[in-house]
Amino acid sequence: MVGFWYLYIIYAFVLTYLTIGFIVSFETTAAMSGGKFAVKWIKEHFSYNEFYYSVIVFYPMLLLAYFFLEYVPSLITHEIRCEFNLDALFEDLFNSK
Repeated sequence: MVGFWYLYIIYAFVLTYLTIGFIVSFETTAAMSGGKFAVKWIKEHFSYNEFYYSVIVFYPMLLLAYFFLEYVPSLITHEIRCEFNLDALFEDLFNSK
């Protein structure tokens, strides 16, 4: 009986991590590409510290999203649309007035 609840909690934790990580990583990748809706969404839903810790927690998913959304298409089209630069993203999001 304990094994069932243990596996249930682990399963719920993993699915929650994947779902929230998917959303945060795709919005962050879209904001790095210059998406105005993504920048607006991040500014509405996160403070600087919340977004900073979300990026740290979901960093592996962020790298995966960047790989599939930016790097692989740039290999096909030979055009680099954006660089993976979180410092510039944070500066654009939270230091502009």
